[in-house]
Amino acid sequence: MNAAKNKHKLRNRILIGLLIILLLAVGAIGFVLNRNLNKNALIASFETPQNQTVYLLGTVHKTHFNKFLGYSMKDITSAIANIKPDCVLIEAREAIYNEYGVVDGPVDMTVVYSYCLDNDIKVGMVDWWVVDNDFKSNSTNDKRDDKIFENINLKLNALPPQTTILVVCGSGHFYEQSERFIASGFARKTITSKSDIFISDKDGFTYPESLEDEWEKRAFFYAYTLPQIIASDPNLSDEIKGQFTDGNHDNFYNSQMVFCELFRGNKLYE
Repeated sequence: MNAAKNKHKLRNRILIGLLIILLLAVGAIGFVLNRNLNKNALIASFETPQNQTVYLLGTVHKTHFNKFLGYSMKDITSAIANIKPDCVLIEAREAIYNEYGVVDGPVDMTVVYSYCLDNDIKVGMVDWWVVDNDFKSNSTNDKRDDKIFENINLKLNALPPQTTILVVCGSGHFYEQSERFIASGFARKTITSKSDIFISDKDGFTYPESLEDEWEKRAFFYAYTLPQIIASDPNLSDEIKGQFTDGNHDNFYNSQMVFCELFRGNKLYE
């Protein structure tokens, strides 16, 4: 009788333990989703030591096309329209743009660039990564975010006081740059109603007119130009070269151009 009772107690303890683990896991997932996917958690404002106002907007790249997120490409362009920045800085490499005319960042960065181009808003590029024999620099890491912050600071130092700047970057960089801003003496400013920043005064939505051309340039660059650059670099190992030169480049190009179907239809979701 006692053995059966003890067995029952042990089973209940195991079930309670599993329930606690499940609740902790759900809570952790909820925290991550809120931290990285909630648009109101991905907008911040700072005042620089040069008396400039800097807005920092975190994005989630192609995930904006997933309807469940509640954070669309329209929200991004609405934020630009409401903030009315004098200059927008995006997650793309300026050196690549200067040499090849390509906005080499993710799809949301191309949308932002094209929106600014069509609306006569000054754009700067602040990303940094390189292809070397480790090829870890294109991930979110301290070295890359240090370089991004250096690039942001260079742009800010070239702009006058009382300027409003919007920095648009991936959500991972958003938190890293926020920490660097504070550590460098940027003062955090209160945004009274973050949700208002994403409200549009337009019922419909239209992608920027220049977007398809800009995206085609990017697709061609990654499908054909970058592999050629990598293949001709004598300092790179065959293993690293293979990551860029192996595979079907035509298929990759076509897979990227699928986004243009969304652009043409002014669709916010896949």
